[in-house]
Amino acid sequence: MNIGIILTSIALLAILGFLTYSIIFSGTDAKFAFLNLFRHKRRSFSTIFAIILGGVAIFLYGGFINYSFWILKQQTVRTNIGHVQIYDKTYFETSNKSKSIIQDYQNLKESILQDKELSPYISTISGQLEFTGVISQYENETSSYFAALGVEPLAALKLGSFDRLISGSDLSRVKTDEITVGSGLAKTLNAKYSDWVDLLLVNSQGGQGALSLKVRGIFSSGIKDYDDTAIKMPLGTAQQLMDTSGVSKIVILLKDDHDLDVFTTKLEKFISTQKQPLMIKDWKTLSIFYQQVEGMLSGIYFFIKVIVALIVIFMISNSMRMNVMERTREITTLRAIGLRPTHVTRLFLLEGIFIGVIGAVGSLVIGFALAGIINLQGITMPPSPGQTEGYTAFIQTHSFDLIWITLVLPILTASLASILPAISASKLNIADAFKSV
Repeated sequence: MNIGIILTSIALLAILGFLTYSIIFSGTDAKFAFLNLFRHKRRSFSTIFAIILGGVAIFLYGGFINYSFWILKQQTVRTNIGHVQIYDKTYFETSNKSKSIIQDYQNLKESILQDKELSPYISTISGQLEFTGVISQYENETSSYFAALGVEPLAALKLGSFDRLISGSDLSRVKTDEITVGSGLAKTLNAKYSDWVDLLLVNSQGGQGALSLKVRGIFSSGIKDYDDTAIKMPLGTAQQLMDTSGVSKIVILLKDDHDLDVFTTKLEKFISTQKQPLMIKDWKTLSIFYQQVEGMLSGIYFFIKVIVALIVIFMISNSMRMNVMERTREITTLRAIGLRPTHVTRLFLLEGIFIGVIGAVGSLVIGFALAGIINLQGITMPPSPGQTEGYTAFIQTHSFDLIWITLVLPILTASLASILPAISASKLNIADAFKSV
């Protein structure tokens, strides 16, 4: 568990324990502290309103970036990357990927699927063969560089589910002479559905390979650089072109995202028993863009939480100090009839905690209501950097961390802000205080 959550949990339990103890064993003090909030309704309302405003901002923005992370993750995972990939150990050491082939692919795939420790986690497993070359459309006298991916057609429906078909259809499991082409590459070639194109490449043995293939479909992933060069074809056709029976990588899609760490650990143990020089990479390690976006949005979110916490501390501290000044006669009278300084401190602390609890509950209730209204239509977002298509964003409200921070932050900051005013109230000199009122 995150160390921050552990520390805030301890602090919140201490505060709620103090509040519960006061209500049970000092009910009069708790009632008195709660009713004091209504003595200066305008001040109390403005303080609670500021807390709720900040809490709602944290809730809505947190829900927004949670959805942004989720949609970006799904787009990354389901653009032929999967959750986990298995490579030959030399894959990242050379630019010539045709020299980094996993040769015994079928046997390795069957071994993984038959392993009782691994198979329950797997949704789809597929080999992919990468290669590059030149593609031409002689009727239009056009040609371009391409980056091809040999895939298993059935598995590609899941692994490439975020690739949107513009025309035609997905790869056939029967016809091996048909391909799908990225929208940018199709535009460069001026190629359309059912057109024939010619591929020229250097195979894994160093010889030349050439083949004429029919355009079965044109797709768009929304990622411009990818769509400008991408071709997908049946794995068997790609292996024939490259003169190999192996694959460049094995891609695994899991049934549940949350099983990634457990599955990776078990897969590493399984791979260590294999005689092949293999290595494992998870999707997040491979996606630098996702890491950059996550770091940026998380930094902004942290900055917003700090600002809200400072505003809450300032507002409550100022409100409590005004209460101390206006209630000097009351405090000194209570002290004069025998009320202990710690008792006075407890009264003011309870007031601060009550303000924090009301603000926290109000933040969550209003946050859920506003999120529900926003989610009826969504938020139309422009394309992300490097992408060509926008998307509709929503407020994701089912995150435990989001609900937790929305509840905890107002209570902790309100309690913290009331400490100094409560101490200063308990230290009032009785004689001097009576002179000044």
